[in-house]
Amino acid sequence: MKLVKYESPASAIDNLLSRMNWGLPMLDRYFGDINAEEDVWSAARLPRTNIKETADSYVFSMEMPGLTKDDITVNLEGDALIVKGEKSEKHEEEGMIRREFRTTRFERTFNVGGVDRDKVKARVENGILVVTLPKVPEKVGRKIEIA
Repeated sequence: MKLVKYESPASAIDNLLSRMNWGLPMLDRYFGDINAEEDVWSAARLPRTNIKETADSYVFSMEMPGLTKDDITVNLEGDALIVKGEKSEKHEEEGMIRREFRTTRFERTFNVGGVDRDKVKARVENGILVVTLPKVPEKVGRKIEIA
């Protein structure tokens, strides 16, 4: 296998500008070297979430690529659904040429008043966390017959 250095279009522009010696700053001066060992960098992102309401529940579907159920915590505190996740990169130094995987942490909170706390369910399937929050029976609508 032969490893060929990839040069992004932005790098090509930087190389062209530096050869022209216009004194314009290069992109790396702004973003730095993400491979630097002293770099304590954490990839912070909020998982994209779909929220669906059915007749008897709310269903939250959240993207969790690369995370297992052991990396995720789901809590219900008061009227708040709190979802936290953390995935740490294992350090495999030998033969490493470039490292872009880092620790990923996130926390999202949703206001979810009127749910049956004892029947909340959560599962992870194919990188998607699905949390089902059944509505409190009083909150579920009903049709009223007119006399």
